[in-house]
Amino acid sequence: MKTDLKQKFKNLSLKKKLLLFYSVLFLLPLLLISIIIYTEVSQSMLEKIQFSATQGYEQSKSYLEYKILELIQRTDVVVTNSSLKEKIREEKASLPDSHEQLVRKEFIRGYLQSVESSTQSIRIRLFITDRYGLMMDGEHILPLSSADNALWYQKKGTQKVYFAPGIYLEEGHQEGYVALVRDIPEEDNYRRRNSVLRMDIGIEELVEILKNATPTENAATYLVNRENIIIAVSDSSTLEALGLSGELPEEFRYSRYAAESELEETKLDQRVIYCMRNKIRNTDWEMITVIPKTDMIKGIARLQYMVAGLMLLFGLLTIAGGTFIISWIVRRISRLNDSFNQVKAGDTKVYLPNDTRDEIGVLYDNYNDMMAHTNQLMDEKYRMGIHLKSAELKALQSQINPHFLYNTLEMVNWLAFGGRMEDIHTAVISLSKYYRLILNKGQDTLTLSEELQHVGYYIKIQDIRFPGKLTFVEEVDRELLPSIVPKIILQPLVENAIQHGIWEKPEKRGTIRIWGYEESGIACIKVIDDGIGMDANTLSHVMDGKIASSGSSYGVKNVHARLQLMFGEAYGLSYESREGEGTCVTVRFPKTDKSGRPGTAAQREE
Repeated sequence: MKTDLKQKFKNLSLKKKLLLFYSVLFLLPLLLISIIIYTEVSQSMLEKIQFSATQGYEQSKSYLEYKILELIQRTDVVVTNSSLKEKIREEKASLPDSHEQLVRKEFIRGYLQSVESSTQSIRIRLFITDRYGLMMDGEHILPLSSADNALWYQKKGTQKVYFAPGIYLEEGHQEGYVALVRDIPEEDNYRRRNSVLRMDIGIEELVEILKNATPTENAATYLVNRENIIIAVSDSSTLEALGLSGELPEEFRYSRYAAESELEETKLDQRVIYCMRNKIRNTDWEMITVIPKTDMIKGIARLQYMVAGLMLLFGLLTIAGGTFIISWIVRRISRLNDSFNQVKAGDTKVYLPNDTRDEIGVLYDNYNDMMAHTNQLMDEKYRMGIHLKSAELKALQSQINPHFLYNTLEMVNWLAFGGRMEDIHTAVISLSKYYRLILNKGQDTLTLSEELQHVGYYIKIQDIRFPGKLTFVEEVDRELLPSIVPKIILQPLVENAIQHGIWEKPEKRGTIRIWGYEESGIACIKVIDDGIGMDANTLSHVMDGKIASSGSSYGVKNVHARLQLMFGEAYGLSYESREGEGTCVTVRFPKTDKSGRPGTAAQREE
């Protein structure tokens, strides 16, 4: 057996032998150190968690005692009020008038209501002996005899201040309340019990304080009185999940000898529970916090996983270190392979730095030479493509320019025969400005503002030719006006709308509207007419230039082609039309400034 193992070890590759030796030498000390660190750190974490839970409990207990004292002091204001006592003690004989009785009742009720309004979530009731003949209102002023059989009154006994749980209160006043009960002593005899003050207090604020004393998700904090009645609890469902619903087990009841806010370990249904308890001053209450041990050690469990993860990580690093030499050899080949993958993905600017002359270094040099030659050929092809597109753009534009000139010269000739010199002057000036914008010092582009001026001159000439026939409306967002566009993109669309839309109407009269707005960094210009519109078949051939016309159809096709040549296939023209209603042409191009830069931050980032 030993011989077989020895032989197998000898047959292992050198790489595997070194890796095995290195791993054993490193991992055994690492395992020992990890166990020591885990033990020490987990103990320290548990102590810190216990300290934090104790501190939170103490702070909440102190704040609860402060709120209890504040409520007692609030009742002190009532029970020591001389004016209130005087009104209570006025004898029947001294108040024969029912009006005086009513004034007396309203004074007492008004005073109690003012105390109520000064503190949220309280109700104040005053129980007065029948001997004083005070008129009762059934809400704030009640006869003391009505409390004789009430548990809250019987349990109070001779106690100066008593907090009655909600279940001791009369029906309709139990849910969500606890009552503070105390006598109102008479000025001449402090032992006589002729009036009792009861302040019903909403437990919402008590619940919030108890929640703050609860350190973990599955823990619960509750108040219990000496009769083991739960006054308030941070979360009833959590307390029930802990098995503390109904009658409380002995370990979790009110204790006459409560510890001073110390964590004690106990068991509940085979589960280990940490418990803290302490008395609440000025009450017969005890505040108890119960915390499952699983919650206390949750952080320690995370530490255990972290230590195991670190051990796994260091183990993997050890194995990686053992294979470093081989990785160094293949890494250079992998870089060459990655470079080819980047070239396949479209990045042809990838070059490999090389300072060696071995076989792999020679491959690097050959790769770099090949990519340099490839990039040179691609640059030449790109430049040729740009020149070709520019030539196509100029050729397409030249198809559009002569068409309008022919029509205008024909109109001027017609005006000359009619002797309309002023109209000839206006037409010639408009025509000169029209062509000045087209020439634009040899530039092939205009701003949208200049393009709209160009359309305006065209409309002015048409208005001379056909007076009163055309109505022109322009509504373009001013922020779009600096955008750069190819020359003569709107005039052919307007001409097409007139020739194929408005002139085909029986009355040969209509409106052309140019509306421009921005949509996510894209300029949208709509040319809308109220002409005869087009059917679906005609609409499908508009962009093909197959409509018989005076020349505007191929102008529309050329506009679309020039926009796509300049901006890309995502831009250009789109048509909408309804037969008998009119046509809308939408021109889409990027919004830019005068320099041609995108006009929105989103486009600049792209």
